Amino acid sequence: MSLVRYPTALASAFGKPSIAKRLLISIILFSSLVTLVATAIQLYTDFRRDVSSIESRLTEIEGSYLASVSASLWNLDINQLQIQLEGILQLPDINAVLVRENSENVASPLELSLGSLRESQTITRNYPIFHQLGNEQRMIGTLVVQASLTEVYARLWDKVVVILFSQGVKTFLVSLFILYIFYRLVTTHLTSIAQHVSQYQLGQPAQPLQLNRENPSREDELDQVVNAFNGLSKNLHQAYEHMRDVNQALAEDIIARREAEEEVRQLNAKLEQRVRQRTAELEAANGELASFCYSVSHDLRAPLRRIEGFRRMLNDEVAPNSSKQATHYLGRIEAGTKEMADMIDSFLSLSRSTQGELTVEKINVSEEATRIVDSLRDRDPDRQVEVIIEKDIYADVDRRFFDMLLGNLLDNAWKYTGQKEHAKITFGHRKHKGKSIYFVEDNGAGFDMKYADRLFSPFTRLHKNSEFEGIGIGLTTVQRIINRHGGRIWAESSPGEGTVFYFSLWERDTEGGKEDDFTGGRQPRRSGAGPVGV
Repeated sequence: MSLVRYPTALASAFGKPSIAKRLLISIILFSSLVTLVATAIQLYTDFRRDVSSIESRLTEIEGSYLASVSASLWNLDINQLQIQLEGILQLPDINAVLVRENSENVASPLELSLGSLRESQTITRNYPIFHQLGNEQRMIGTLVVQASLTEVYARLWDKVVVILFSQGVKTFLVSLFILYIFYRLVTTHLTSIAQHVSQYQLGQPAQPLQLNRENPSREDELDQVVNAFNGLSKNLHQAYEHMRDVNQALAEDIIARREAEEEVRQLNAKLEQRVRQRTAELEAANGELASFCYSVSHDLRAPLRRIEGFRRMLNDEVAPNSSKQATHYLGRIEAGTKEMADMIDSFLSLSRSTQGELTVEKINVSEEATRIVDSLRDRDPDRQVEVIIEKDIYADVDRRFFDMLLGNLLDNAWKYTGQKEHAKITFGHRKHKGKSIYFVEDNGAGFDMKYADRLFSPFTRLHKNSEFEGIGIGLTTVQRIINRHGGRIWAESSPGEGTVFYFSLWERDTEGGKEDDFTGGRQPRRSGAGPVGV
């Protein structure tokens, strides 16, 4: 292509959307970006140099003029202050100077200024003016010096115009030349390839694609494209029939898949309906249980209060002249009513342990255990019990329910060590197969493991009331709370040697009907098959 046709080639490249146009735009944009970045860096360097020069000049003003200004201001020598301010104003880039006397203890403070202060494109320094008065330095005023950046910005702007104009012209000329080369070597042949491809029909054998140019000495990228297209066109017709068969089979598979998806949707709808139905039944059952518990406790407390009231009336009436046997009977009535009230309270506590939603959060179990032990010591200050609590044990639990769980276990340990001279209670945890096993251990009365299957039954006790008081509902409550936390509880004990309660959270292994027990390297002594509890 001769230079005479160069304008025609450029006009053709710009006449419609093309790679050449995008290439030209990309080159111009990238070159402009590089020019802008380089210009910005150079301008920033020049700006920082000019600003540093101004700041150095302002620093020199503080060292050269501040002492003389202080003396003139202390003596109220206005003429001398005027001369000093004019000297400062004559410095390069300084556009305003002001001296202001301190207004403290001065009725009419002096203020002297030269030039006009601006609000933008300036650097302003405020220098406090001190005067040495004996051993004391007193602040007598302020020197304000303002330097203008107008000249700095003017110089920078002139430089920007020169750089951008020269770089812009150079970038544009280089881009036009690159566009011409690209159009001649690439664009015309890409257009020829596009025309040939647009005439290709899949059902008919295609004519070989050839470029209208002299054969190069070496195969280039365009030749690779031509050879690849010719090879592709030979295989497309053969693949056409095979693809049609595949499409037919795929259509049949899609129909079958849609039928399967419809069946799955129907099954999911049935399952969701069953879940909603079971959820509604469970909520209704919980509501009925709560109403039943409230009704039972209310109906039981009313006659119990009447019995206790009549007992008190009878005691007040016959106490002065009653026999020992009558006093004994009245005491038995009082103990019975108190025991019945405690049983009602325990019954309500057991009911509440299975109601309400869990609010699971990560808590410091060691701190909860310490707080519970402190309350036990306050309740029974005369006892000396050695309590060991492992520090910084954390667990994801419902704080309210877990406090009830831990309180029952520690209260049991405290109660059943009451007859020990050197009582000891331990709370801690161990890792077993990557899971935490928590335990509460004491050296108290203990129990015979052959009765372990009755340990978590409500209102069932393994010791007499004359030995240890209680209702027999605490461990049942503990078991239900642990059930709600996805865990299990079991115990190991020997009469007179103490008891260890182990429990886990958020783990159940029901494969083959077996559960994985952990007792610190020992196998706990248990009756029956499987652990006590869950």
